[in-house]
Order: sequence, then structure tokens, then C-alpha cells
Amino acid sequence: MGWFDIFRRRSDRKDPPSSTQTVLDHKAPTSRNEAIDHAVETVNSATTAQETLKIILDLHLNVLRDLISETQTFQKRLEAFTQDLETRLSLNTFSGQVDAAYDRLKNTIGQSPDIILRRFYIGRKQQIPALLVCEDGLSDNQMIDQDTIYLLQRFENVQSLKENPAIAHQIVHDSVVSIGHATVETQWSKLLIDVMGGNTLVFIDGCLEVLVLDTVKYPARAIEQPTTERAVKGPQESFNEVILTQMNLIRRRIKGPALSFEPLVMGELSNTSIIVAHVQGVANPAIVLAVKERLASLTLANVEYGNELSSVLSDNPSSLFPQVRFSERADIIARDLALGKVAILVDNTPYAMTVPSTFMDFYQTTDDYTGSFWEGSLQRLIRFIGLFIGLLMPPLYVALISVDPELLPTRLVITIEASRLGIPFPPIFEVIIMWTIIEILREAAIRLPKGLSTTLGTVGAIVVGTAVVKAAIVSDLMIVIITLTALGLFTSPVYSMATPWRVLFWFVIIASYFFGTYGIILAVVGIIAHLASLENFNVPYFSPFGPLNLRDLKDSMVRFPYSAFKKRPAYLATVNPVQRTEPQRTPMPHPPMVSMQRERLDDDV
Repeated sequence: MGWFDIFRRRSDRKDPPSSTQTVLDHKAPTSRNEAIDHAVETVNSATTAQETLKIILDLHLNVLRDLISETQTFQKRLEAFTQDLETRLSLNTFSGQVDAAYDRLKNTIGQSPDIILRRFYIGRKQQIPALLVCEDGLSDNQMIDQDTIYLLQRFENVQSLKENPAIAHQIVHDSVVSIGHATVETQWSKLLIDVMGGNTLVFIDGCLEVLVLDTVKYPARAIEQPTTERAVKGPQESFNEVILTQMNLIRRRIKGPALSFEPLVMGELSNTSIIVAHVQGVANPAIVLAVKERLASLTLANVEYGNELSSVLSDNPSSLFPQVRFSERADIIARDLALGKVAILVDNTPYAMTVPSTFMDFYQTTDDYTGSFWEGSLQRLIRFIGLFIGLLMPPLYVALISVDPELLPTRLVITIEASRLGIPFPPIFEVIIMWTIIEILREAAIRLPKGLSTTLGTVGAIVVGTAVVKAAIVSDLMIVIITLTALGLFTSPVYSMATPWRVLFWFVIIASYFFGTYGIILAVVGIIAHLASLENFNVPYFSPFGPLNLRDLKDSMVRFPYSAFKKRPAYLATVNPVQRTEPQRTPMPHPPMVSMQRERLDDDV
């Protein structure tokens, strides 16, 4: 008998209505058909609920299985921690039991496929349980297999390890393994970071200290030529992403013991290695201490790029102008260290940072010092002339044509107006249109592959320039001005310094359109005032121009001969300001010309 029959019989029953039923008659079904429909709806609802419950149970079955698996894993972790607590009061300290260490590692980082856990025995006849932990891909397999496991398994004097468990790691390091760099550690928090960094851990049963072997072998990019800071005569080596290689390139250039590398670790997740480099006895200790304090006070979850540290190393991080110099050239970093600056190296970042940096540092290149001082001075002057042309030529064009045409000679005004016949836009719109096209071409050239970027930069500029002139959108003169502007603003040898001028270019253009030449003057004065107001580590950013220092002007817009660089820059306040002493040039006695001629005659005879 189903639900349908039950409700049908109940509807056919003729019972006398009670008082309660009489009161609630307006809520009960008024006919037999309505009762049947109500019963059918109830049955359908029950069926739907049953199907939904079945679907929910099927969906959550995998979740329940995962929960059970996680619970079992957590139970194993608790068992490993309990074994450690039986001998130690701290869960962060290795207890000396290899089995407990294996269970703890197996149920934590050991679940990752790149972590290798290898249990073996030390010795041939008398054996001691041991555990080796390494990360596949970051460790040298040859050093692990041949220089560690093979030698430990063939070790004869195992009795010495059993009799001296406190110094077992020292015996293994001195008499067994042939890996050069090895340390010991007891804290689990540091051991896990070591193994994630490519080191190999050797746990010896009964020994409370773990042997950490340096078997790091990073998949590194080869040392290549600099791509953003090219030099004609200078060295052709640039940093790669491995911090050890960066240190080696600097050490090759500064071999003295005064060069100091102080390690730091930043990033709660990444544990990125950072090196603070400086030359002791030269760099100002106050600057070195300030750099380390600022880095230590910064808390980051992950350090991906060195640029993430630039804000804490800058006194004015909101300024357009960079206050930390980034360089991929090892020779530039070595030169800054020799001058008394502080360098910051970041692992996985192919460039280094130097502080404190001034405005003039961003316009100095390797070629300035590899040639004569005439050549270096000419190159620097060309860079600054290009900067002035790129920043001021379009604003002057807009100001003199739209606002102050009376400042130009009459013939020049007639010539310019003749070239603009048929142009429907005012000069400022010509500048905006052309400069927008230049920025689009530049961005596309950077993102495209190298071969296509060269073609796009050349063909695109020619095609677009010809098309806009023929379409009477801009004048011929505007093409010349924008071309000189683009070349002038891109003469900056450091890429990070080109960005502020590209942004300020728009402010100067707007000021010239509304206020003419007065707007240009006010904009330039405001830029200079901002540069003069900046400081970083109490070093004036606009030094040596503001405040004026005659000694440092020798290496500013022009470069004097090397004989003039007797002292380091004054703004760095170095411990030892002297960097060069000239030898005393005593005049050589010259023999009389007659005696020299006689000697030549005698030689002929």
C-alpha cells in the first residue's frame, strides 16, 4: 500500500467533525482532489530530498576519505613529536633518534616528491642507523652518492662513533665525508630551511647534532653580457640570479679582506638570502648600520624581486626619482663599494642595489672611465643635452606657437605657420598624438621578441610617421621635434631614470600650453627644487650641485683626469677619504746631445 492509497482512504472516511477541526476548516483541503494533489506533492518532495541526500553523501565521500588520511598523518606527526618530547623539552630540537626524525620528516616535508629521505647504515661490519635528507634538483647527486653515502657505508672505525656520540658529527666530517663545507645544527626550524636551500642533512642515531653538508647545485644561468647597461670598452660580465655568483664576481674585483658580506634572510615563506656588502675601513659605519636596521625592520611574506626592498631603502619612496641604483654590472657595484657605498645583493634577482645614490650616479657609465677624460666628459655632456632637448623642445614649440608667438622672429613664425597649413589640431594635440604613438611603439618593441622588436621599431616609426603627415594630422616639423624628443629622453644610461622624465614631460607640456614660457620656467624650477630637497641616508640627492661642493664637481657633468680623484666623494663621509696618491715625479737628468751623437757614431763603427 502506497502513500497515494493511504491518503485516498483517509479522504473517503466520513468522521464527524470535532470542534478543533471546525475551527481549522479553512486550512484543510475542501475537496477530494485537493487532498490527492497535496499527497502527490508530499511524495515528490520526499523523493527529491532522498535524491539530494544521496548526491550529498556521494560528493562528500572523497572529502571524508581525505579527512581520514589527514587525521592519520597528524597522528603520525604527534607520535614523532611525542618521541622527541621523551628526551627533549623542546619540539624544535632534534632528539638524537633517527626513527623519530624520519617519522617527523616523512609526515611533513617528506610528502613532497622533490624531497628525498634515504635511510642507511654507517659502517660495513658494525652498523649505526643514519638518515640522509636532500632536495632533488637543488643538490649535487654526485656529491651525495660518492662523497657522502658511499664513504659512510664503507667506514671501518664505527666503534669510535658509538663511544663518542657527542662528537660523532665531527668524526664523520674530519675522517669520512669529502665535502669541503659542513656545519652542524640542532634546531628543526633551521634544518628545514637548510634542506630547502639545497643542503644535505645527515642524522646519526645517538648524535644530538645534525651534520649539514653544502651540496648546493643551483640550476643557474650562465654569466652573460649586460643587456641594459652595455659598454664598448668595459667588462662584459653581468650578474645572474644566483647570489653566490654575484658575490664571486665582486670578490674577483675586490680581493682585499676588508670587503665584508653580511648575510640576512627575509621572507616568511621564501626565506630569501640577502647580502649587505661594504668595505670595512672605508664605508661610513652609520650608513651600514642604518641599511641593516631598515632591512631587519621590514617584514615580508615573500621576496620575489629586489625592487620590493627599494621602498625601505629610500627616505622618499613616493618621489618619482629613484634613490636606489640598480645595476647588473659587477664592475659598477665594485666601484661603488670602493667609493664607500653599501651594496645589497638579493638571491634570484639578476641585479644589485647600491645606496646612497645621487642624481649624478644615474648618468655615469663604465665607458666614462674606460676612455680618456675628454671622451668621458663629451659623453656625459651629450646625455645632459639630450635630456634638455627631450624635456623642453616640445613644450617650447607649444608655448611659442600657441601662447607667445611674439618671442619668435617674424620669418620663423611665417615658416612654421606655412608648414601647419591644413592641420586641424592645435600644437598641443599634435604633441599628444605623436608622443602617444611613440610610447605605444616603445612598449610593443619591449614585449615582442628581439627580431620582431627591431623590425617594429624601424618600420613602424617610418610608416606611422609618413602616414600621419600625409593624412594632415601633424606637421613635418612636429615629426622632427618628436623624434629628437624620443632620442633625447632615451639617452639616460640607467633605465629607471628615464621613467621620471617621461612622466614629467606631460606636466611641462600642460604648463607650457596654459602659461607659455613662464609655465616652462616654473616647471623646471619646481623639478630642480624637488631634486634639491631630496635626501637619502642624510646624503643630499642633488649633490654636488646642492649643496655645492667643488671637490665633487670633478666627477659630475664632466670628468676630470684620474689624477684629480685623490679623495672619495665628500657627501659619503667615508672613514678613509683618501683613495689615490700621486707619485713624486723627479726630473730625469738628460745627457748632452753631443755625447748621445758620439755614442751613436761609435755604435756604427
